[in-house]
Amino acid sequence: MNRLQVRGSRPQVRNMKPMALLALFFVLCAAPVMAQQGESIDAVKKRAELNSAKADLEEARKKRDMAVAARWKDRETANQERELFNEKYQESKEKVDALMSERARLFEDVRVAREDLAQVKLQAEKARAEYLSLAAGPERLETLSKFQEQGIPFKIAERVELQNKVKKEMGLYRDDPLRIAKSILNVAKNELEFTREIQMEQAELVFGTAVAEGYRLRLGGLYAMQMANAVMDSAGNRPSALMLPVAGEKKRAFSWQENLTPETKTDVSKVFAEAKDSAFVKVPVDVLLSTELSSELANHQETTWKDELQTFFKNGGILMYPIVTIFGLGLLIVLFKLIWILVRGFGGLGVRRTLKALEAGDVARAREQVKKAHGLVGKVLKTVLLKEYGGRAAAEKALEEQFSAQVPKIESGLTWVSVFAATAPLLGLLGTVMGMIELFDVITMHGTSDPKLLAGGISIALVTTEAGLIVAIPLQLLHTFLANRADALRGRMEKAGLAVLNALWIKEK
Repeated sequence: MNRLQVRGSRPQVRNMKPMALLALFFVLCAAPVMAQQGESIDAVKKRAELNSAKADLEEARKKRDMAVAARWKDRETANQERELFNEKYQESKEKVDALMSERARLFEDVRVAREDLAQVKLQAEKARAEYLSLAAGPERLETLSKFQEQGIPFKIAERVELQNKVKKEMGLYRDDPLRIAKSILNVAKNELEFTREIQMEQAELVFGTAVAEGYRLRLGGLYAMQMANAVMDSAGNRPSALMLPVAGEKKRAFSWQENLTPETKTDVSKVFAEAKDSAFVKVPVDVLLSTELSSELANHQETTWKDELQTFFKNGGILMYPIVTIFGLGLLIVLFKLIWILVRGFGGLGVRRTLKALEAGDVARAREQVKKAHGLVGKVLKTVLLKEYGGRAAAEKALEEQFSAQVPKIESGLTWVSVFAATAPLLGLLGTVMGMIELFDVITMHGTSDPKLLAGGISIALVTTEAGLIVAIPLQLLHTFLANRADALRGRMEKAGLAVLNALWIKEK
């Protein structure tokens, strides 16, 4: 049995060798497969990571697309706003062009009106010449003659009768030209004598809607001036009037002008006073002036300083508003700062007594008196005297802190006054440049034929420069004054600080 078992076991051994080999073979064959499975696991992991990265990339791409879409939307909104702005700008430009066209049209209308005015003045001058050539025209002579022939008790002036007589002789004695010439020369001689006559008479005078007793003066064939007896105005001048030519009035070359300057009224009073005692008088104005000069004299207006200020402000244009605003703000700052410096710089008797006690070396008395001190100087003294410090360095540090807190307050506001003083003339210069540009436009439209127009335009253009200098000069002076007051206050504070430091720590040493 044992032998058989032994023998039987050998085949098992023999049988197991191929199985081991087979197992070994399978192991060897499975090793690459397992390696491949490990590699596939790594690939799966990498693929998962790659997929995760792709997902992140896709999400980032979506965010980028959303950002791009939002940017495009903002750009589209900006483009719409730009288009809307361009439309409004175009509308404003069209309005400006329309206003410029209207401005050009108005300038053309003004030019035409000036030409018409020149024609009217020329016609008025012709009418004045005709009025001077004949005191009474043929139509008036015929009318007066008819009245006299009809038995109407109407007295014809002597010079009119002479002219009428010459007219009749010219019709009756055509064959005797020498007689007609003598008659015409006699009439001319009488007219020359008449034009040199001066006559003053008393009559009822009309001033506006009031009637007053007074005198009127005739210079030749024209009543030149009149003056009432009563004193009516506040200046003590009597109501008076001059006969002056008026432009633009149809069929009437002369009229009474009462709106005269006080100087002219005074001269009229002198004329009436001299006419009573002398045959020669000095008339204040030539009654045969051209219509332009007489219009200026007749259109005189009594103006107050308020009216002149309003006219000055109006001539300056829109830049007068910021100039006046700067002046007002500057004066307010100066007034506030001056009051602040005066109040804060006043220390009272407590400061003086404290400084005297420190000079005498009585620190205890100085500490009692400093409690009554006021202002910034008093605050400096209190900072050192009412506290105990370990040494001079600590006290100096406390004073430095006090100075660093108070000095900016002292200097605050002065810079604005200086800025306002420097800005005002610049605004005035800007207004002058704008006015000169408008003046050049006027020259382009009307030329340089009217020196008065050019002088007026230049005068208005320089108004803003004058206003800027008027504002800048006092503001600069006030700034210098305030800066000196601030420096004086700061010097008093420094002097008080040094005095209290030297009194305390020099004594201790």
